[in-house]
Amino acid sequence: MLALADVAVVVSDAKRSARWWKTSLGFATQTIGGSGHAVMIAPPGERFVLHLCQGFAPLEPGDTGIAFVTDDIDRLSARMIKRKVEFPEPVRAEEWGKIGKFADPDGNIFWLLEAPSKMVRETLRSRAPLVQKNRVKRPSGVKKR
Repeated sequence: MLALADVAVVVSDAKRSARWWKTSLGFATQTIGGSGHAVMIAPPGERFVLHLCQGFAPLEPGDTGIAFVTDDIDRLSARMIKRKVEFPEPVRAEEWGKIGKFADPDGNIFWLLEAPSKMVRETLRSRAPLVQKNRVKRPSGVKKR
């Protein structure tokens, strides 16, 4: 079996970064391993996590390509700004909806997209389809070894 574990985001201080995510966005935090190496964060109840990776790669601030979706971008971004989250690209309306980009304390940039509530709920429930192993159909009378 193979499963997608997480997406690593390089940070200068994983514990400090986890506190920022918790304070600024209400994310849940989980530390894995006795040394506290793997600091994972995610919105409460989310099935996918970000691994705040400290010390294994150089910081490369900039666009991560990681997007979060909400059904009320104006309310969420106002709350984030009140909590001192910086938006290098403020929320703006596009032909297809609204988008903004926010930064963590290390300068990693994340996308924030608005979508209808139904789509956000479906995103929360979605999973990649299971792939069945190829089964060889044996002619009748041929026994399995």
